[in-house]
Amino acid sequence: MKIRWKILLILLTFAMLPLILIKAYGLDTLRDLGSDLQIQTRVTLLERARSSLADIAEGTAARINLEDLLYRTSIKTMQGEAENLLSKKEILTLAHPPFITSPEGVENMPTLYTHPDYKKSTLRGRGMRSSRENKTSHVKKGALVDIPISLNHISFWLPQGLSKRAAMPSIRKLAPMLPTFQSCSQTLNKLALWQEITLENGLQVSYPAHNAFPPRYDPRISSWYKEVKDTLKTFWMHPVPEPATKSLCYRLSSPLFNEKDKFIGVVSLVVPVGIAINSALLMSTEKNVKIMMVVSDHSTTSNKEKLLVIGRNKGSAEENISANSKGHLWQAPPKPEWIYEDTPEFATLVDDVDNQRSGVLQMDCEGIPSLWTYSPINKDMALLIVTPVIDFTAEADKAEQYVSKSIARQIKDTTLIALAIISALGIVAYFASQNFASPIRKISEAVTKVGQGDWDARADVNSHDELGDLADSFNLMVPQLRERSSILQALSLADEAQQNLLPKSTPQVSGAEIGAKCVFSEKTGGDYFDFIGCATCGEDIFATAIGDVSGHGISAALLMTSARAYIRALTGQGRPLVEIVSKVNSLVTTDCAQTGHFMTLFTAICDTNKKTLNWIRAGHDPALIYTPETDEFEELIGTGLAIGVDEYYLYKENFTQLKSGQIVVLYTDGIWEAHSPKGEQFGKSQLREIIRDYYDKPAQQIAEIIHKQVSDYRRGLPLEDDCTVIIIKFL
Repeated sequence: MKIRWKILLILLTFAMLPLILIKAYGLDTLRDLGSDLQIQTRVTLLERARSSLADIAEGTAARINLEDLLYRTSIKTMQGEAENLLSKKEILTLAHPPFITSPEGVENMPTLYTHPDYKKSTLRGRGMRSSRENKTSHVKKGALVDIPISLNHISFWLPQGLSKRAAMPSIRKLAPMLPTFQSCSQTLNKLALWQEITLENGLQVSYPAHNAFPPRYDPRISSWYKEVKDTLKTFWMHPVPEPATKSLCYRLSSPLFNEKDKFIGVVSLVVPVGIAINSALLMSTEKNVKIMMVVSDHSTTSNKEKLLVIGRNKGSAEENISANSKGHLWQAPPKPEWIYEDTPEFATLVDDVDNQRSGVLQMDCEGIPSLWTYSPINKDMALLIVTPVIDFTAEADKAEQYVSKSIARQIKDTTLIALAIISALGIVAYFASQNFASPIRKISEAVTKVGQGDWDARADVNSHDELGDLADSFNLMVPQLRERSSILQALSLADEAQQNLLPKSTPQVSGAEIGAKCVFSEKTGGDYFDFIGCATCGEDIFATAIGDVSGHGISAALLMTSARAYIRALTGQGRPLVEIVSKVNSLVTTDCAQTGHFMTLFTAICDTNKKTLNWIRAGHDPALIYTPETDEFEELIGTGLAIGVDEYYLYKENFTQLKSGQIVVLYTDGIWEAHSPKGEQFGKSQLREIIRDYYDKPAQQIAEIIHKQVSDYRRGLPLEDDCTVIIIKFL
């Protein structure tokens, strides 16, 4: 903000204050009258709403308790009948072939018909190809489609791995469950979607009969089955999408035991979340009303005072959807969603949910005054409806608008006076600011000159106030900036020199294809790689090395440069590999004696004609050998101490026989230690997957792909370490 505007604001503050006081005094009476009218109307309307909602919530809680007893009685009946049938030694002969469904197909399917209470949330969308079996390709994604069922049959689901022959004894024993299922269905009167029995061998019995399970469905890996098996207790599970209908359902499950009290399976009632909820509570489907199913979670201290949203009602404009099908209109949040308000009222709400109490509270929701209506469903779950107070106080708001219009008319009368005062003060502020702006303008001009490269520019301000102090500070800062610029230029030259030391391209040798790439985490880095030919050994033989100096920056770059010079001076003359590495170690140890730095190194001599690899690993990550023919990886581990630690360390040369098609991968730890924004490492397993997926690509392309996927994994995070990789494909 310019100084003239600051002066204007100061003058306005003092000039307008008397005018504001006079104006406020004249409006106080009318404002108080309107406020009293609005408050009294608002209080009356809110009290009526609170009383009505509280009565409905209490009625819903009582109904839920009764329905819970009905559910538990029904599942007890199913449990007793199933255990009785399964405990019988004799296996009955079935009067009719059983309706069996499995990933391989359907057997003995009875006549199925659509029922308004059984619908599936389709995952298909427009543009999907239709087929003779698929009649829903034109349906929008998320729409409800009918599931064919039979109320006169039981369906037996055989998951992957369970044969019909292995399942038939259990099927023959459980086939007589049909009358029990039908009796429980009449008792529950549409309060349950499915009645199911799941055995340890994976067989699942479902009533009504249907063929809607996904091909890979195995109930034994479901959380509800595992928890019943672990606890051996009857309990309600939190709502999750049910596999057959894709709708949000909760499940009452109870264990099954044989005559020796050994666990043999689970009997369940699957209930859509909307079934047990009083429709009177779902008063509105307006966008500003939030209808949720919540549960308290005390597993962690941070979530103890919060409520977890496990389902949201998405509403429906279709009038022909049955009451039972409204259970399909609930969706689970795509990721964990928590509700929290830092108020005593919210703490009361959490306590009521914990203790299965219903009620109505008034508090803000995301800054909006709201009524929170809640009613227990079962155990620690509750239905929560958050309605903005404004939906109940429309009449009070109209009164407030009337008062606001009256006040606006009086404000209009005083606006002309205020504009006149502001205009006069603006003129005064303009001329007064000129005296203040001159020193600032000089400093600004000096800054511009420095930005253009004039390091001799100075701000000539003769003032004894803060502006003068600012000019003096600027004049002292310019020489320091000049010195820093020189340092940065020198670092840039060092970076350019180091980049020139790395190979510009990979060598072209017969019998092998080579690719390599190095990316530094800073301007200068400590990673090193090289390829060295051997004129006395033959065109098919070359040496390669990859290393990583401890630390980063200038010191690491200098040590890398020295090590490169030593390796190049000793390699390529036909000397034994042990002699070369030992001599380099001696020289580097001498250089690093007082610095504490060291260097890991993996060096190898490759004979592409004989397809042999003589190598030494000096503390570096083991090289990988991938064989596409067998899809196997081998690590060249060996033994060896890092270069620069022990001057007299004795290294051991290793030999590996290779064959055509194998790929040798050398890399530094910056590749697999790269972190994602979540703090997870890229890992060696992902590196292996890249080699496995792209082994048929050119060697240089594989190196580029590795670096790209490491960069994508970081998602914009800076490199923490240098990244280098060498790919050698034996042809």
